[in-house]
Amino acid sequence: MTKRLRMHGSVTGGRLATNAGMTMVEVLIAGFIGTVVLLAAFTMYLTSMETWNLSGARLALQRNGDRAVKRIAFDIRHGDTVIVGADSTSIAVTRTISGATAVQATYALIGDQVVNQHGTVLTGDVTDLRFSSGNGAKVWISMTLADDMGTTAVSFDDQRVEINSVAVCRNEPIP
Repeated sequence: MTKRLRMHGSVTGGRLATNAGMTMVEVLIAGFIGTVVLLAAFTMYLTSMETWNLSGARLALQRNGDRAVKRIAFDIRHGDTVIVGADSTSIAVTRTISGATAVQATYALIGDQVVNQHGTVLTGDVTDLRFSSGNGAKVWISMTLADDMGTTAVSFDDQRVEINSVAVCRNEPIP
């Protein structure tokens, strides 16, 4: 017994006509779906880049503020006493060596910068700096940094960081 193969389609001009192609509607639908997928991927990419930039700006503020607070705490640890300014935005660290007391370091908020006694800027973008001490030996440091708060052109990327620390005068030898 011989089996016959059944062919789908019709024979025209000696050729087999099949439905192997795509219609115009199918091409349009596939193109539309592809476009939607590409737009979604592009939107996700843009969002992730924006998030990356914002976190980078916040990290820069955090790093700069942390560096400044560590420098201030270093000088406090190597001093005997701290005198907090009347406005709480400045301090003077004193140290007694061989019976003579001298100012070892000063720090103050000038404009939006933390500046030491030599005029060296430790960090900028500071919106608030507070020093407090109950006994002149233990000092609380509170610093707030912000990059471009309130600017209407780029209000979506405003970053603000607050750093708090405590340092204690120990009269440690200066390395």
